[in-house]
Amino acid sequence: MKFSSWDLGGKAIFIATCLAFVSMFFTWVDIGFYSENGFEQESYIMLICFLYPIIKLLRSRSISKIGGYVCAIAGIVCGVAYINWKSGEVLGVSLNAAGNGPYVFIVASAILAFGVFQYDKQR
Repeated sequence: MKFSSWDLGGKAIFIATCLAFVSMFFTWVDIGFYSENGFEQESYIMLICFLYPIIKLLRSRSISKIGGYVCAIAGIVCGVAYINWKSGEVLGVSLNAAGNGPYVFIVASAILAFGVFQYDKQR
């Protein structure tokens, strides 16, 4: 594994995966007096979306563009669904209990899509 030998896409995929992992330490639920990180919310299961691209990258293999895009889009959809799941109405007031974590995860998924687009590893 040589970070300097990867192209822009490979570096973006690696950084996106690291950012998605770090987002698990961020606040995923925040309602003032109560907060939980991604591990406490069991959001780490969404890291599955990053497995295919990072494994292919670390093995220096080509990444199927469709497979990579599916992973990135799945990450975005999971993040948005999580945010919607944590939104609701309490006493007639709209409340969004999602913290910073899911937003960082969505950004990481978008960076993953960019990385898959830029990655060019010949077989």
